[in-house]
Amino acid sequence: MGNSPLRPKTFWRYLGFYFDHQLMFCEHVQYYSTKAISMVCAMGMLSNLLRGLSPRQKHLLYRLCVVPIATYGFCLWCHGLHPHKAHLTSLNKMQHCAAIWITGAFHTSPSDGVEVLAGLIPMYLHLRKLRAWAVY
Repeated sequence: MGNSPLRPKTFWRYLGFYFDHQLMFCEHVQYYSTKAISMVCAMGMLSNLLRGLSPRQKHLLYRLCVVPIATYGFCLWCHGLHPHKAHLTSLNKMQHCAAIWITGAFHTSPSDGVEVLAGLIPMYLHLRKLRAWAVY
């Protein structure tokens, strides 16, 4: 009991934010984008080809339920107008899964084209818009 040394964790959680030692928030963005991807996958049960939600309803559901989860605390990890590339990669992966779900396209479809067909703006522009609307 007394011989086990204390080891620092690589990140710590406080009020839903995941802080790492360099304040890069990689763990935070990874956690919430993975949570948003699993939410999009769970929403796949709400629709099929014969019944369910229309693409417009899917788009609305994604924008109102999934995007706020994925961008939780963006003021901390999105510095300036250019967010970190690793953060954008995980958020773009989440948005690609959502665009596939909204349009019903194949998984191998190019992400930019499917996002346009789904009516979604690119994630870096959405973060820029949120940054402009943020109140400090």
